[in-house]
Amino acid sequence: MIDRTFLLPVFIFIGIPLTILFLYFGLNYSGFCFAKMRYLSDYEKIQGAFDFQNHRDKIPAIIPGKKEQLYDYIRYKNFDEYIKQNPDCCSINPGGPYDLPPPDFLDRIFGFHSGDAIVINFKARYLDENGKQRLKEYQVEHAVQNCGQFKW
Repeated sequence: MIDRTFLLPVFIFIGIPLTILFLYFGLNYSGFCFAKMRYLSDYEKIQGAFDFQNHRDKIPAIIPGKKEQLYDYIRYKNFDEYIKQNPDCCSINPGGPYDLPPPDFLDRIFGFHSGDAIVINFKARYLDENGKQRLKEYQVEHAVQNCGQFKW
């Protein structure tokens, strides 16, 4: 027969901590941000990726017949200005192959990767060597952590 007085300490010292760990890792895997105690909205994720991209000072650009050069990047005032000019620019997990490594299981359960890929069709404004404003369009893909930090 099983000694039932032994089951209570086993449940308390093994069962409860394991349940808490599974809950913590499960919420992390699902993308929950413990620092903010909530899930980030799609808007916050896209805005973070935009801010990460808009923060640069120089942009590499290739002008036909010349080598690649770095030009002065003209920043957007804010995310709302960019969205007004480019309403269909951004998406989360649109499908298709990404130029991102797949998330590791450990990164997911520890919150270092939310499992989402943020894709922005970015239109970068810059000044060429003559001081004329030009536009460079390219697609950027970002992997976001659970609380909004970006890995790439």
